[in-house]
Amino acid sequence: MKKLTFIFLCFCFISCEENLNIDIPTDTSKLSITSYLKADDYFNGQHSYVYLSNSISALESNDNFEYTDSIPVINNATVSIYETNALQENVASYLLEFDYDCYCYINTDMSPKQNTTYRLEVEADGYPKVYALDKVPAKPSYEITNFELIGKLDKKSYDGELSQFNLVIDDDPNTENYYQLKIFIVNTSGAKERTCSFSVSDPSFLNSLNITDSEGSYTGRSAYFTDELFNGTSKSFFIQHFKPKGIFDHFHIELRALSRDLYEFNKTRREESATSNNPLFVSEPIFLHSNIENGYGIFGGKSASNKAYIPTYFPNNGWMSY
Repeated sequence: MKKLTFIFLCFCFISCEENLNIDIPTDTSKLSITSYLKADDYFNGQHSYVYLSNSISALESNDNFEYTDSIPVINNATVSIYETNALQENVASYLLEFDYDCYCYINTDMSPKQNTTYRLEVEADGYPKVYALDKVPAKPSYEITNFELIGKLDKKSYDGELSQFNLVIDDDPNTENYYQLKIFIVNTSGAKERTCSFSVSDPSFLNSLNITDSEGSYTGRSAYFTDELFNGTSKSFFIQHFKPKGIFDHFHIELRALSRDLYEFNKTRREESATSNNPLFVSEPIFLHSNIENGYGIFGGKSASNKAYIPTYFPNNGWMSY
């Protein structure tokens, strides 16, 4: 009896099958841009460049990319960047050329200025012309106070807390400010530079870009935050800084100012990375923030202020700004 019941149920399920015809939309391929403008840094493919590729739909294969030397980049586009004034009038123009060292578009005569707006225009055969506009923010102003060196820079086996200090930011009250904090440690003779981990506990660091513990404390190598909670004031953060194993002679603190578009792009890219390996396929789709008109990607401005602690090199002894 049980066997007959099982066969009957199977027959019911099979007989209820119905083919569904679903129209899956196809996306037209558009230009995809990744471009950073770093203040006072030459547009030479290191920190400032334009990387150009084409988009493909989720159902297409990688063969639908355009390739240059087996790399998915487009090398035959016309790429221009214009420096603009408050009325968005052009005051300078730069034609970028494709460079095979970085597989990106550069112009070594261009050095983006802080607190300046730029417009990007890209034309490539078979694609809509794309535009983008962004402002390179002013370099952030900050001081290091209450500094205490706890560990030794030149002790190879030591990988504990190296220093602690207060990072005091003088926030500009006339704009929304977006920040990124990193600490680098350097062995000059070996031409070696590494990022350091650090800890900070403050509500400003509670956002989707940072991973914090149950008590709201951040520990990592790259922290993002905004001035939403301290706009236009002097804000102090207590930082505990940790050294990796190795022999080093100095370290430097880099505080970056990001444009709003670049901050939002990094935010959605981090959210996408967090859900990309979800084995249950239950995550919501993440749409990357873009400021590219008629295309995809980011044309984002940033600037950086650095302070280096160099305890042994004459005549530099202590903190040096650059």
